[in-house]
Amino acid sequence: MESQNVCDICGELATHKCSACENVYYCCKEHQKKGWKKHAKICKPYKLTEDPVLGRHYVATRNIKAGEIIIKEEQPLFTGPMFNSVPVCLGCFVALQKDSAVPCPKCGWPLCPSCKQHGLECDFTSSRRTEKVSITEFTISHPSYECINVIKTLSMKHANPETYKKLLSLESHTDDIIEKQSFTFEATLKIMHFIRRFFKSDDIADEEITRIVGILQVNGHEVPLTEPPHLAVYELGSLIEHNCKANCSKSFTDKGGLIIHTATPIAKGDHISICYTDALWGTVNRNHYLYHTKFFYCICDRCKDPSEFGVMFNALKCKKIDCPGYVLPETFLGTEPKPYICGTCKLSMSHEEVEQILERVGIDLSRTKKNNIAACHEFLQRYRDILHPNHFYNVDIIIALFQMIGQQGAETMTDNLLVEKIELCKKLDNLLRIIAPAENRLRGLLLFEIHVALAEFTKRHLEEDTLMLLMESKKCLLESYELLKYEPKVLPEGMIAHQINFNLQKMNAVLEHLNIKS
Repeated sequence: MESQNVCDICGELATHKCSACENVYYCCKEHQKKGWKKHAKICKPYKLTEDPVLGRHYVATRNIKAGEIIIKEEQPLFTGPMFNSVPVCLGCFVALQKDSAVPCPKCGWPLCPSCKQHGLECDFTSSRRTEKVSITEFTISHPSYECINVIKTLSMKHANPETYKKLLSLESHTDDIIEKQSFTFEATLKIMHFIRRFFKSDDIADEEITRIVGILQVNGHEVPLTEPPHLAVYELGSLIEHNCKANCSKSFTDKGGLIIHTATPIAKGDHISICYTDALWGTVNRNHYLYHTKFFYCICDRCKDPSEFGVMFNALKCKKIDCPGYVLPETFLGTEPKPYICGTCKLSMSHEEVEQILERVGIDLSRTKKNNIAACHEFLQRYRDILHPNHFYNVDIIIALFQMIGQQGAETMTDNLLVEKIELCKKLDNLLRIIAPAENRLRGLLLFEIHVALAEFTKRHLEEDTLMLLMESKKCLLESYELLKYEPKVLPEGMIAHQINFNLQKMNAVLEHLNIKS
């Protein structure tokens, strides 16, 4: 008899198994309860594995349904300001104003009025400086804050050696930082010189500083719970691999913990992934970011396919008159740029020519007033014969439009704007389902906006397919909740998840009034 089919407690024939990991069996419910305290420490639906290309990564040990939490970390290993931050309180990371900042009486680092103490960097600073830190400029990024995360990490070495050991076990790409002489290398040199001068720290090796800079950059998560956002590094979350079409989404708890939950069903043996970059950037931009900040080029299925699963996210209109085709390169992979070829007439456009077009459009995009509906419409019209409708520049404008239309409330919109908003949101959601299904926050907002617009339209036109529209509105509402239910209440998405329960009660009351089974 195979070991997995016997009870983990008594060794007898077992038919019950752990519903979470499905790896341990028990002969009865009593033995399952008895073994839970021990099993809970190792129960998870994935395993850690390693290969020469990916390094350490997670693989599913069973089929995992969409929406399941697979990793939850209550506390990060490290928190600190974002690189090049404006002066923030080192106790809670909120931005400081000159008239409200309060210097720490021990070390001088500024705090907000609510925080009376901060992290281990306080002792590190006060023990290595004869003068206290003095911050007088609060409106721009401050050079002192470029080194603070390294100082915070070095402070752990003796004060919290176990956490320091865990942090230093993470990937740093130190060799890549030195070899590529990248922006990170230049920033590291600057940090080294600053620490030597500011903290009189000749006892700290250059290699240690470089390693810490790499670890924080490669493994850091931007946490949007504060304004401005702050940086956090998580022990388990740092080992999840990247994919531009990730199967998992990440959320944060109100207290800064990390939640990794599945966005799509994951089959046993599949890799578990999140997206390290902005999933709505073009392929070239995504890989540029990944190479210069995470030190690798992505070769996921999405990046391998120039058409991005047929949505033509990077495509330009063929310049040949009367040709309905679009141009894309044979591949975006590799370091040598390829010409763009029309899929219909096979006309070729050089990479340089395409880059000039994209640069011109990109400059125009940056100047477009995204808080102006007419300006957004004009942009889409202006590049109708240059960009594919699904091009990432157009998508950027579409996002601005759906957020802007009805900003003052659905009741303020004309029927035409209501219809336009519904169509924009549906188009964008369908696109995301194909190329970035793990963009839960955006998809949740889209579906909530569809629900609101449909509900308003139905209220105005009770004679037009009331049942169908109301049921579609409710369906969007329920799906929106599933996408946003793990978002913290301090974020707009978390507030919407809370609002959904109220809206659902109202909708059920309307359906009941119309004698429609909800």
